Amino acid sequence: MNPMAVAAPTPSPFVASTRRFAPRLRSLLPAAAMSSAAPGLTGGSDDTYVRHMLLRARSKGWRVVVFNSRGCADSPVTTPKFYSASFTGDLRQVIGDILGRYPQSNVYAAGWSLGANILVRYLGEETDKCPLSGAVSLCNPFNLVIADEDFHKGFNNVYDRALARALTTIFKKHALLFEGLEGEYDIPKAANARTVRDFDEGLTRVSFGFKSVDDYYSNSSSSDSIKNVCIPLLCIQADNDPIAPSRGIPRDDIKANKNCLLIVTPQGGHLGWVAGDEAPFGCPWTDPIVMEYLDYLENENDSSTKNNISYEQQGVSEASVPHLTVHGQR
Repeated sequence: MNPMAVAAPTPSPFVASTRRFAPRLRSLLPAAAMSSAAPGLTGGSDDTYVRHMLLRARSKGWRVVVFNSRGCADSPVTTPKFYSASFTGDLRQVIGDILGRYPQSNVYAAGWSLGANILVRYLGEETDKCPLSGAVSLCNPFNLVIADEDFHKGFNNVYDRALARALTTIFKKHALLFEGLEGEYDIPKAANARTVRDFDEGLTRVSFGFKSVDDYYSNSSSSDSIKNVCIPLLCIQADNDPIAPSRGIPRDDIKANKNCLLIVTPQGGHLGWVAGDEAPFGCPWTDPIVMEYLDYLENENDSSTKNNISYEQQGVSEASVPHLTVHGQR
């Protein structure tokens, strides 16, 4: 599943300590735009799709921070808790730390897959108090109940097993932290999970206080957060995404929120979008669109107006993105 800079966006609760970024952050100029990036489930700063975006952002003068969730990209885990689709605390801490160091900078965020779900939930929780100046969500599963249903159909089982293997690999590196836990934990089930649902049943839903895995999915979906988003948000989805089903996109809520813009492509799969000038081995066609959007917001934003940008002012040119379905209120 699939950042941002204080600029930078992610796949999951983020454990990573901001201390690892401190020397680099202190060297940055105080007023430059920043972006924070949030990768998807089990993803991190070493993933190709993240690195492509960061290189493009850096080439345009942006400063970028990648938020690795706990255990992802070899981030340390020091307590018996990973991350979840519902938990926004780590992301909130990272954004707060960046803003604390660079209060004169406009900060933006981008998230992929599960990282997008967490990011949109954070935006909804912060409502009109959100300190970010804009955000981008890519391949967001939005409705986790629907995503779970479709995950077990046909070829999608291949993705399910692959992500389960990645989760158990991360878990086994830190298994000693989870020994002797009491309550409803089923550590053997998590350690040997063959599906993401098995892992979430054995560990995730218990760690974050949910009665069942279905309760966890139902109450962790970012589709319920869209109506509370109060900053500019661009959502990019693919109609044939096997992990973030098109039928789970909260189209009506996005259309009703003047701060939100939705682009749906007919093809693209999950974090695919192999097209554009750099295809097939370069960046996906979404990267230039994302940077065009963020550059526009940054050019329009200043310290006194960053939370007053209306939908009509947001600009991702429909003409520059052929064969798209664009939903939004004008």
